[in-house]
Amino acid sequence: MKTFNAEERKKFILDYVKENEFVDITYLKDTLTVSEMTIRRDLKKLEEDNSIVRVLGGARSIPSGTYEDPVDKRLEFHSEEKERIARYAASLVNEGDSVFLDASSTVYAMADYLDVHATVITNNISVCMKLKDKEKIDVILVGGSLRKSAMSLVGIETVRMLDNYYVDKAFLSSKAVDEEHGISDATREEAEVKKAMIKSSSEVYFLMDHYKLASRAFYKVCGLSEITELIVDASEEAYAEEFIETCKKNGRLVRCVD
Repeated sequence: MKTFNAEERKKFILDYVKENEFVDITYLKDTLTVSEMTIRRDLKKLEEDNSIVRVLGGARSIPSGTYEDPVDKRLEFHSEEKERIARYAASLVNEGDSVFLDASSTVYAMADYLDVHATVITNNISVCMKLKDKEKIDVILVGGSLRKSAMSLVGIETVRMLDNYYVDKAFLSSKAVDEEHGISDATREEAEVKKAMIKSSSEVYFLMDHYKLASRAFYKVCGLSEITELIVDASEEAYAEEFIETCKKNGRLVRCVD
């Protein structure tokens, strides 16, 4: 049976998470035929090198820093999960509500299911286009600098405009979430918009597919204690189940939708 040295183990781990996004400690221990302590030391070193993120039960690839895929690409990723989350989130909008919708692809999917009289305030041009023919929905588009990849408006003008409103509910998404560090995003500009929406909302819902759980990104948005509910798709992945269980033990509200 082949014996792997430290460098070979680290290369194996990096190649695996690049291909699969998540790797389980037990799988690594059995595959590389070393102790769990050795694997944990390898993962700690890789995290110190900013190559992976350690999570409950294993490690995940690091979300792509300050880079974010264009919105049309993001809509293709995990679309079934996003649709389930979006459908449930839309059911939380009641007749007469005023709501914030951010520029995320999951919230964009939510716009399809809105079917009550409501006011939507958004920095997402794509959401405006989707809602333009819905007679029950009044839409307010805040101004700012255009992020072409996301079709979103960001910057100090956007934040200042959001400060003029106070709404019933905010529906947001982000790049990553973990129990310790909270919710984080790929870019400072989008994170600042989300912060402004959170500050001006009675209730705050984050819509996150399970691939984003137990990971962190470049810029902190908020702690989990600052939100009303985290809405995720149901998953049997070990890291997702452990993350949700940890959140619930710590009193965080998490809704898993099938």
